[in-house]
Amino acid sequence: MKIETCVSYPDDLLEKKYRRRARRAHWDLVKSGFWAEDRYHSGYIAYYLARIGTGNWVMNAVERNTELDGVTEEDVEEGRLNDDQIQAMWGTTLEEAQNHRYERIVASCTRAPKDMSAEEVAAILYQHVCDAGGKVITEPDDDVGGLLTRPRKRRGEGTS
Repeated sequence: MKIETCVSYPDDLLEKKYRRRARRAHWDLVKSGFWAEDRYHSGYIAYYLARIGTGNWVMNAVERNTELDGVTEEDVEEGRLNDDQIQAMWGTTLEEAQNHRYERIVASCTRAPKDMSAEEVAAILYQHVCDAGGKVITEPDDDVGGLLTRPRKRRGEGTS
């Protein structure tokens, strides 16, 4: 089994290698939530996994800027934005900036055993991404689910 990661910008080797085949693939959510390196470097990321052939898998990272969460048009019109929010909107409308997503293939696995489950591959690739310096989810969206997180049961659910 061969694992490759590509987490540093502007390295897009895996993007060039797999994006075309990955466009036709079915993507499953692996894990999502907030990441933070320090006060000024944080955001929201979701990792997705797709099988692109027998024993071949890719992991995609989709990020969004969280600086504009909760900002309204009224805030923009009245100039109530901080420097980070102004930078996040640079050259776009509020709606465009809030909907902007950055995505790239960050890991691949080739020659995996045919009987390996998506959950097993997801765990291995996510760990490799984290070990390679990729974004580690520090506040997971446990309620959303995913291959590596299962939704928490609400009180009263699953009881007779």
